[in-house]
Amino acid sequence: MDSIPRRSSLVAQTATILRESIQAGVWKDFLPGEHELCERFQVSRVTLRAALLQLGREGWFKEQQGKRREIVQKRVSQSVTAPSDRVVLLSPVTLEKMPATALFWVDALRDHLAAAGYRLEFQASHACSSPHPDHALESLIHRFRPAGWVLYLSTAPVQEWFSKRGLPCVITGSPHPHVELSSVDMDYAATCSHAAHLLAAKGRRRLALLMPRSGHAGNLESERGFIEAGEKLKPKGVQTLVAHHDGSVPGICRALDNLLRAAEPAAGILVAKPAHVVTAVSHLSRCGIRLPRDVSLISRDNDPLLEHLVPAVTRYHTDPILFARKVSRLVVDLVRNGVRRRHDSRLMPTLVRGETLG
Repeated sequence: MDSIPRRSSLVAQTATILRESIQAGVWKDFLPGEHELCERFQVSRVTLRAALLQLGREGWFKEQQGKRREIVQKRVSQSVTAPSDRVVLLSPVTLEKMPATALFWVDALRDHLAAAGYRLEFQASHACSSPHPDHALESLIHRFRPAGWVLYLSTAPVQEWFSKRGLPCVITGSPHPHVELSSVDMDYAATCSHAAHLLAAKGRRRLALLMPRSGHAGNLESERGFIEAGEKLKPKGVQTLVAHHDGSVPGICRALDNLLRAAEPAAGILVAKPAHVVTAVSHLSRCGIRLPRDVSLISRDNDPLLEHLVPAVTRYHTDPILFARKVSRLVVDLVRNGVRRRHDSRLMPTLVRGETLG
């Protein structure tokens, strides 16, 4: 007997029943006509077409004008069919390698989704961070078939893959150009602009952003905000530059040495990652550089480990509970109401003043 969709989240419920019917082999090669489907599920044509549009974006069938919709994805075994209450958090790194602040919001996200009737599953896949992740992502889609996706540390190819398929997906981070996925992130451009003005207010005229070389959109936003602030501060004699490194301890030390040995040494440094702050503070101390007397330093991000550094590090803090709440709301809305237009939520962090600013 066919299920009748509940009136709440009608489009999402209709899409789920259509998807499960295709998986169960109810229809062999073609979907029935729209009139028959409306009668079968007791929904309006508007609701049905919205659900069919979602499934079409997911690649369940192909359409040709004047012909019935041909089913492309055939029946799959029950063992690989995911329940509709599952949300998958996709990450290129394991939980053990995630920073503490990320673990905080992941735990909070799990609680928020559970309260809404969904369960969060974590999936680490290094293959999904490769330049060509299509095959790996196709395998994951067929393996899990969740109600929704959350992307962590996602590259441009991964974001573009999910965007083109119109899957219910939220980026924890910033989207790359031409990606139509909703996202939640810290306002990195505004944060780095604010930091540049803080350093300039302390009389620092040569400012540097110490940044790992990566393709993550949040880092690109950070660089944009820092450089744009430098343009505004240029009439005051302030110069800004971005010092890239490879993320290793020797690489960070080399980048710092280059900044300190320049004809006009950097006197104000914004560091992008808390772990890199530890390396920077210890290396500057080893070089005889005194914070904040010789150099002012700010951390773009926060981490509990920074509380144990001396001198105390000036840093920006984003509430992980608030971050998780916004991600959860976006995911649940996408799952229940279908993929709609992109929505970006940006959080401005709180400045935690320490001794390294001066």
